[in-house]
Amino acid sequence: MIIDAHVHAGEYYRHYSARFAAQMTATTGMPPEALSAPEAKLLAEMDAAGVDRVVLLAFDVRRVEGFSVPNEFVAELCARHPDRFTGFASVDAGTPGAAARLRHAVTALGLRGLKTAPCYLRMSPADRRWYDVYETAQDLGIPVLMHTGYTPSRNADARYFSPLLVEQVAKDFPGLTVILAHLGTPWTRQCVDLLARHPRLHADLSIFGSYQPPATVASALAYARDSGVLDRLLWGTDFPFASMTGSVAGMARLAHDPRPWPPGSAPLSPREYQDLMGGTAERLLARTALPSPSDIPSEPMS
Repeated sequence: MIIDAHVHAGEYYRHYSARFAAQMTATTGMPPEALSAPEAKLLAEMDAAGVDRVVLLAFDVRRVEGFSVPNEFVAELCARHPDRFTGFASVDAGTPGAAARLRHAVTALGLRGLKTAPCYLRMSPADRRWYDVYETAQDLGIPVLMHTGYTPSRNADARYFSPLLVEQVAKDFPGLTVILAHLGTPWTRQCVDLLARHPRLHADLSIFGSYQPPATVASALAYARDSGVLDRLLWGTDFPFASMTGSVAGMARLAHDPRPWPPGSAPLSPREYQDLMGGTAERLLARTALPSPSDIPSEPMS
């Protein structure tokens, strides 16, 4: 099974602002209108790339950017295609009631994880305002996918790009499963070192695996292998920012072609490739033991 662990829902004309889309696509060679993943386009891309399932992300940045991809929108897509989409909620800890909104998204809407965007919200991931959200995620047994690394958004706060800011969260919530997005680009080695120190941390390859040269990707994977954490990396694209078909082809090359790999490192073994391209994500999602709504005390929405 091939699982893209990082895919954005949302449509240019319904959700994203023109200004944000222009900033985010400025270095990709795509027009701002390409920042759109309508249902038919997403399914067609999955089919063309041979992708079985995607983790589909809500995106709550309304307080800073003036828009959001709502949890309800993602939940509706997942309900229509439960065999293809697994949805993650998004909340902003800078607004009251974020933890209650997360609980509602999981217990009432059926979403299976949380996507956070700390730097977009001008907050550290270790800001104590996130802690009741993390506590709720830990109680519900859902993973938290955190944006780490660079973003071209001009409203984002660069002080909060570094993946090393997540270390305090890992210490304070040892039972919380966290996925660091984009392998912390450009702090990829520091991100791998962080995973080596904290066994509940994972990372995805979205954007990094699509736009970096094959030798750069192979070098990072070799370092993760040598650090004992390759089995905690997840393939992802950040679609529609990157092509699934192109990324799948690039990863397949790293399983067969020794030329991009550093001296002394072999291409991905069949097991490593299988885990990276979906096996690890499948096991991680399978551990998301969602209790039935009747088993969970409800909290008022605010």
